[in-house]
Amino acid sequence: MRRLTAAAGIAVALLALTACRSNPSVAAYVGNTTFTEEQVTQLIDEVKKIPNIDPQAVPDRYQVVQMLVLDEVCKRAAADLKATLPPVQTQPGQPALAGVQQSLQNCRENLPVKGVQPTPAELREVYDNGVAVGAINATDPANSFDKVAPQLAQSGELGDALAKRNVLKDTAEAMNVSVNPRYRPMNFAVLSFNQGPALSLGLGQPADAVEDAVVPADTAAQPQPQQ
Repeated sequence: MRRLTAAAGIAVALLALTACRSNPSVAAYVGNTTFTEEQVTQLIDEVKKIPNIDPQAVPDRYQVVQMLVLDEVCKRAAADLKATLPPVQTQPGQPALAGVQQSLQNCRENLPVKGVQPTPAELREVYDNGVAVGAINATDPANSFDKVAPQLAQSGELGDALAKRNVLKDTAEAMNVSVNPRYRPMNFAVLSFNQGPALSLGLGQPADAVEDAVVPADTAAQPQPQQ
């Protein structure tokens, strides 16, 4: 009976933890950091206030949450690797989101990893993504998987991207990243063809946020892979 009681207690504790990470006003949880929907709105509004800003240059909510989540995960990964990132150069008066974007780019470029050898499954993943975005013409016999895979396997760029994806994935899991369902699927391109993503990292699934939350009225979230 004690064991049953203990199990019930654990279940209650898990339910309580889940409830703590299911606030519809939260866009994402990244470790101990919470990004609220209000913060996302404020970041977008700052960009909109830039004089003569092209409306097409204003990021949507999905893109903003993407940047916030990956920047936090990447900085944690760099800290775990005991890496010292170069300082981010910001301009006076620039919107806060520009600083987040620069921080993320700085971290991704300087994350110290050792390239890994792609597995057959990873080579197939990249090949299939290339076909999907039109970067590889699979109807050409010269572009069959058996012929393209060895070329991909020799790419140091792919090996580095795979290593970074592994590190970021492990860090995100350790940080218990949780993304509101309205921003799912959340995929980050860690390597891209000119036409689209070659290798992506999915973060924040599954999330504990409520499924029926309403998207804020300023703009709907449209998932787009980060280039």
